[in-house]
Amino acid sequence: MPRTDHTSELDPLLYPWDPPEASGVIRGDDFLPLELAAGLDEALLAANVAPLEDRSLVVSIGSNASPDVMRRKFATCHQPVSPVLPLVRGQLHDIAVGHSAHVSRAGYIAAAPYLQLGECTTVWVSWLDEGQLMALDETEPNYRRIELDADACPLVLDGGERPEAFSLYSSRWGVLTDGGPDKLPFLDQPALFRHLAGSGAGDYDGGASVFDGPPDAVAEQLGLPSVQAWAKDWFSSAGLAGPAHFDGLFTE
Repeated sequence: MPRTDHTSELDPLLYPWDPPEASGVIRGDDFLPLELAAGLDEALLAANVAPLEDRSLVVSIGSNASPDVMRRKFATCHQPVSPVLPLVRGQLHDIAVGHSAHVSRAGYIAAAPYLQLGECTTVWVSWLDEGQLMALDETEPNYRRIELDADACPLVLDGGERPEAFSLYSSRWGVLTDGGPDKLPFLDQPALFRHLAGSGAGDYDGGASVFDGPPDAVAEQLGLPSVQAWAKDWFSSAGLAGPAHFDGLFTE
C-alpha cells in the first residue's frame, strides 16, 4: 500500500531516522556543521534568511531532529518554505521521551515527550522562521505545540547557552505506558512491536495481535487507516495511554 505522508520515502522501521552528527545548519541538501553563537548568525546572514532573533526556538522530538525529515516536510508544504534551518544539540532536563499513544499515517509509533523529574535527555533544537513554523505545525495534527519556561524544564545548548523559553510538540493522545504508572521508554520500532505483542492484547478484528509477526509486516498493517484508528482507541481502552503531565507548565 502506498504511503502518503512526508516520510513516504523513509523506512518506518528505522524511525526516527538519523539526526546530524554535530550542531549546524540545514541548507537545502547540505548540512553545515558550525561553531555555535556567531557561527549560526553568520550562516543565516550569508544565506539571506531570517536571523536567530526573528526565529522561534523549538525542541525537536523524534523525527524532527532528522534533516531528511525536515527537508521533506518543508518541500511538501503548500507554499514555499525556506530550506535553511539551524539545528543544535542540547540537554533537556526533567523531560523524558517515550511514544505517543497513536500510530502515524506511515505505520510507525512516534516519539512524544513527557515530564519526568530528574531526567536529562539529549535533544536537538531548531530555530524556525514564520513560514517554517507554520509548515511544521501543519505536519503535526496529533500534537500540540506548547511553550515551556526554562525555569520548569532547563534547556542547555551545546556551547552553554540556556534559553529562557522554548516550544515542543506534546501528543494529544498521551504517551504509552506499561499499563501502570510508568511510561514506556523510547524503543526502536521492532522492539516496541515485540513489547506490545507480548502484552497479551492488541487483537484486531478478532485475529492475532496486530503487533505480532515480522516487523515489516507489522509496519505495513499499521499503515492502514482502519488499523490506526483501532490502535489509538485500543491504547486508551487498554489503559496504555498515560498523561504527559505538562498541564500547568505552559500557556496555549
